[in-house]
Amino acid sequence: MSKKIKNDIPDSAYESKYAAYRKENSNEAKPENAKSTLIRFLSLIKPHAIPMAIIVLSASASSLCNVISPEYLGELINALQDLITGRLSGREIVFDSCMPTVYRLAVVYGVASIFTFLQEFFSAGVSQKLVCSLRERLNAKLSRLPLSYFDKQTKGQVISKIINDIENVSSSLQSSILTVMTGIIQVIGSLVMMLRTGNILMTLVAICLVPFTGTISYKVSKISKKWFKRYWDTMGDMNGHIEEMYAGHTIVRIFGHEHKSVEEFRDITERLGKTSFTANMISGILSPVLTLFKNLSYISLCLLGGYFVLGTANGSLPGTFKLGDISKFLSYSSSFSSPIVNISSIINKIQSSLASAERVFALLDEPEEEPDATTAENAKTDCGRIEFKDVSFRYVEDRPLIDGLNISAPAGSVTAIVGPTGAGKTTIVNLLMRFYDVNSGHIYLDGTDIYTMSRNKLRSNFGMVLQDTWLFKGTVTENIRYGNENATDEDVINAAKTAQIYDYIMSLPKGFDTVLTEEGSNISQGQRQLLTIARAIAADPKVLILDEATSSVDTKTEQLIQQAMNKLMEGRTSFVIAHRLSTIKNADNILVMKKGAIVEQGTHDELLKANGFYALLYNSQYTDGIPPED
Repeated sequence: MSKKIKNDIPDSAYESKYAAYRKENSNEAKPENAKSTLIRFLSLIKPHAIPMAIIVLSASASSLCNVISPEYLGELINALQDLITGRLSGREIVFDSCMPTVYRLAVVYGVASIFTFLQEFFSAGVSQKLVCSLRERLNAKLSRLPLSYFDKQTKGQVISKIINDIENVSSSLQSSILTVMTGIIQVIGSLVMMLRTGNILMTLVAICLVPFTGTISYKVSKISKKWFKRYWDTMGDMNGHIEEMYAGHTIVRIFGHEHKSVEEFRDITERLGKTSFTANMISGILSPVLTLFKNLSYISLCLLGGYFVLGTANGSLPGTFKLGDISKFLSYSSSFSSPIVNISSIINKIQSSLASAERVFALLDEPEEEPDATTAENAKTDCGRIEFKDVSFRYVEDRPLIDGLNISAPAGSVTAIVGPTGAGKTTIVNLLMRFYDVNSGHIYLDGTDIYTMSRNKLRSNFGMVLQDTWLFKGTVTENIRYGNENATDEDVINAAKTAQIYDYIMSLPKGFDTVLTEEGSNISQGQRQLLTIARAIAADPKVLILDEATSSVDTKTEQLIQQAMNKLMEGRTSFVIAHRLSTIKNADNILVMKKGAIVEQGTHDELLKANGFYALLYNSQYTDGIPPED
């Protein structure tokens, strides 16, 4: 079940508009440059330079402690070996000689624990601040995007980027970068300590893992990156389906599509499961393979170390090589190879995070609305006179919708717009409110070109009552005051009385302090519509737009709404988009639209007398319907 977007774009135009979107989110979509994505993410950490410096220093200190500790541990084992050898020779064992090494080892481990705590503590703070910062940027970005962006994006995809992708980016990518950073320090430190021993052969055995790790990691990462991008795209599809089914659950039940909805959800989750399985399986190959190489290296070191111990003991090899030295090399080998294996193992997280980061940055890079012009910001707009002059517009480049449109609506007049679906009625409102910008021509408000005004300044002159009501979770007062934050309690009460809903509000348990649920689902459709009218009244607009505000209510409620709207329209320039033509008989001017052009205009009586397209539309509501357009 797909949600219809409320505007006048023809179906074929939608297909064209969605083509690029489907390609972008298909399984064939190619990942962006991982290097540039990583660099861009690192730039987001700049504002947190001080805590990040503490994190890096703490991680470095902790890694260095882990590198130093095997040296003391080896010394302790060698000292114990000497004591045991001495005891076997009849000498007295004095454990006090080992205690300084024990104390040094305890200090090193204690310092490592302290720095690890500092690293985790500050990492948690930076991660959460990064989440908040990214979400605030995305939220601000959404408010600057043109309406056309939301026409081609599902809500689920947008929600998924704001919630899932950002969480994945901030937590996984940051921790992965830190793991890589500390791992590199530990690898270099361990290599230096192994070279200090002078045993080149055992050092070479310990580092033989590197070429295998690098080659395998590179090959696997290229493949897993693509699959993780597919995973997050599919996650967005699932969120979109859930949002759509929840919003329309009543319609789903009415038409008995519960089974179909469940099947669609199952298909998406199965696809999500397959992509997740494939991505993690491919990246998961690294861990067992690299662990195998690590263990083989470990066994080789044990055998080689045993050979050196026995060789130096019986004099067949020069120098002295004791059990403690084997312990050092085994620890150094572990400190050297473990970070490499860990880094290789988190490649799946890194690839997943980069895929999420690409999706977030793609949204942040979306073209925004054209900057506001403010050359006429102080122009007087106190009457509400509207003029369209030679306006042309198209949603899709090669499909004209409106061409050379001219409209004149005097201050205080009521202009009705009628016509079949797709004729361009809602498009006129979209252009008037600057949800879309015209391709050519001019629109004037009280003689001022609306494109010389900021959008906020322009829209402050308008009030809208739409067919689809929108209320938010909050009190009745907050919902009415939403149109005018400066409205007093008295203004809110007067607006409710004018909208014919005051008595109903007072019958609620807490009156104006009653909390409405999300979208006002705890009151009827008619009451929701009257509340939106009260909101428009409280806003006190100069120009009013009514988009079939009575189409989804019963006859009695329609009469109340019509009365409220009549009071609302008094002294205001009004545009009424109507499908029930009986509701616009008293309009000062009726614009009859067909295929983006005004084919007739006049009063109700004049148009009926002309017996043209309007008469056909009007009579069809009582006879056999409207014939298809040519």
